[in-house]
Amino acid sequence: MKRKYTLKNKRRFFTFVFLIFGIMITCIFADISYGYKEKEYKMIEIQQGDTLWDIAQRYRGDTEIRKYLYEIKRINGLDTSEIYIGDMLKIPVTG
Repeated sequence: MKRKYTLKNKRRFFTFVFLIFGIMITCIFADISYGYKEKEYKMIEIQQGDTLWDIAQRYRGDTEIRKYLYEIKRINGLDTSEIYIGDMLKIPVTG
């Protein structure tokens, strides 16, 4: 014959469940907010002789150059690699 378990102290049980649930939610949100970092950008003016490749090479840090070039083009809405003297480019800061 199976015995049914009955709660002897419902208040303590629900307090325990609420406490565990609160700790879980706190841990999840703490992990999410800790990992979030807004990207930083630097504005540069194109000088004579500059190319996107040279700019990417100068500012990319440890990032693979082709990925960095793609990111520069995506951020600035460029379809091609053509840039002109005096243009302002938004460059992602790597850190």
